[in-house]
Amino acid sequence: MSKLIAGAYAGEIFTIVFIVSYVLFKKIDTKNLAGRIYGQILWRFYKIALLELLMLFILNTSFYTFILILGLLGNIYLSYYMKSLKQSIGDIDKVDFNAPIRVKFRTISKISSLLLVFNMILAIIYVLR
Repeated sequence: MSKLIAGAYAGEIFTIVFIVSYVLFKKIDTKNLAGRIYGQILWRFYKIALLELLMLFILNTSFYTFILILGLLGNIYLSYYMKSLKQSIGDIDKVDFNAPIRVKFRTISKISSLLLVFNMILAIIYVLR
């Protein structure tokens, strides 16, 4: 059962990071709207993922489950930080691409995505071990 939960978690991350974000940011003309939609999807994912990881932790308390939970919590923190940064920016499409605040936002966004991918890889390792 725990491997099924970890596999579902890894699949959800793959879907969100590699499919949903790609489609949203390539097909929607404004980064502001695409980002708002992606943010709403992420916040819904966080609720489901946290429940999955808590169930996984209850079923199998291990180093992997602890690190997976820490990774998700780190991502939630980064998302809160990005949300507050976005509120100070306003419409990101109206800010110059090379403006320091937009570069900072983009960097944090990349770190957040990398953290999700790291968590996905850990979940896959958990399933395969």
